Amino acid sequence: MMTSDRGFSAGGTPQFIETLHPESLLQQLSSSGGTGCFKVGVQQQQWFLYFDQGDLIYATHTIEPGDRFERHLRQLSHTVPELNRELRVQVRQQWEQADTPTPIYEYESLRWLLTQHIITPEQFNQLVEGLIVEVLESFLYLKSGHHQLVPYVEVPIVNRFNPSRLIQQCKSKIQQWLSLGHKIVSPFQRPYFFGGSQVNLTPDQKQRLGSMLRGFSFRHLAVLLNQNEITLVRSLLPLIEKGAVVVRKPQHPFDLLPSFDTSLWQETAPAVAEESGDLGSGFFTSQVPNRTYRIVCIDDSPAMLNEIKRFLADDAFEVIALNDSVKALMEVMRLNPDLILLDVGMPNIDGYKFCKVIRNHERFKSVPIIMVTGNTGLIDRDRARLVGATDYMTKPFTQEALLKMVFRYLS
Repeated sequence: MMTSDRGFSAGGTPQFIETLHPESLLQQLSSSGGTGCFKVGVQQQQWFLYFDQGDLIYATHTIEPGDRFERHLRQLSHTVPELNRELRVQVRQQWEQADTPTPIYEYESLRWLLTQHIITPEQFNQLVEGLIVEVLESFLYLKSGHHQLVPYVEVPIVNRFNPSRLIQQCKSKIQQWLSLGHKIVSPFQRPYFFGGSQVNLTPDQKQRLGSMLRGFSFRHLAVLLNQNEITLVRSLLPLIEKGAVVVRKPQHPFDLLPSFDTSLWQETAPAVAEESGDLGSGFFTSQVPNRTYRIVCIDDSPAMLNEIKRFLADDAFEVIALNDSVKALMEVMRLNPDLILLDVGMPNIDGYKFCKVIRNHERFKSVPIIMVTGNTGLIDRDRARLVGATDYMTKPFTQEALLKMVFRYLS
């Protein structure tokens, strides 16, 4: 049974306050042995922290929880081969298919991996702790909003985490980010290569920078390259200081997360980028497959096909555009693509039928198929899953969004 703590609104209408002191609130919940879901609302976003007798069980927030979940699973997949792309898609689809999806369903998905012996108890704890720390990273910077403590559906508790220890771990990590200098204020900032800069890089290095630094945040790049994110940013600092790499603000909705500042510390010594003849060495020594991926785009709109080809104009991709769904069936069999971008609303054979036919061939059981639609109301997620779609995108989409989707399933 949930216990109600003084100073918190237990159920009912949230208690509105002008100022939040996140660390004090967590310490109060911990010391009083609070049990329940501590919900904090800031405008349209919510943070959920699950407590049991003063210990943290799990934490999440509503800003791209699926992306956060995927990143942490993918990071672990480097040491757990069973956590391949197909299994991660399966886990996410189980999550989406839940009759009453709730934030704790992320936790249940991790527990499913544990009960299936795909991950060990130690790896489960590693995943949960990493997810909690990332959520606390933004939670500690919340300035105002409303909060309440409410019951949550009971789930088997695998492990408990001491809030004070995780807070200190989180603050230590933020301190590392702050030490990178005033230009770095968020792990979701996006570095881009500025080709016209005068830097000591080989043509191959410039090509690699141009290909990889195209819309990915520091945090996403670190997972993609299997590097520590702080180490990765430090390796790019000399290029940032010389203007060869330009750092842009986080892409929406990551721009809704608070930026780092020194409000949690008295003083912070920024890092100084040292001169080096081996600029970006950590980036260039990362083990990233150097290959060309074949992408087939099927859409009855020539304008959309041209836009996709423009967005994916890079040596890493061979983009083949097809505007006739009937002829495309035979072409796909011949081309054997690494990924298919498939429009939903096409004449003759629509995207659902096309996807079902392709999936019936053994050769295409695991090829990523991304359904594309011009309106979120025009795509039936359940139907898309039934015919074997891997994911979907809505038009119009940005180059950054398309690249993010493509690299998610190709790298």
